[in-house]
Amino acid sequence: MKKKQWWKQIQPLRIPSYWSIGYNKLEDLEPSELSTEDRAWLFVFVQDILYVYRKYTNKHIEHTITVDLGWYPDGDPKGSFHLIALLDSDWENPILEFSSRSKTEIVETLESWLFYDLAYYKF
Repeated sequence: MKKKQWWKQIQPLRIPSYWSIGYNKLEDLEPSELSTEDRAWLFVFVQDILYVYRKYTNKHIEHTITVDLGWYPDGDPKGSFHLIALLDSDWENPILEFSSRSKTEIVETLESWLFYDLAYYKF
């Protein structure tokens, strides 16, 4: 039997052209469909899943908006996805935050942030 190509397991995402992808390891898996013994908990549901960013200049100052996605606690079947948006890597004062155990909800929220909420963010 032929092994499934790894890149075909990545979740399709709609990302506007002005965003850059640092890394994307979001797999097309719903946590609720996995048993607690599934090895995906160790390799798929980790802290570093997705990192997208955009840079732009306002009043001659360059800023970076970052969207980060992880699973917390790392590898824990009882955990959840945590999506966060940051301005200039200010982890103490996030612009937006959202948590869910649903990959579908995370994707919908991420795409909404990228196309709407963060597209019109005012510094």
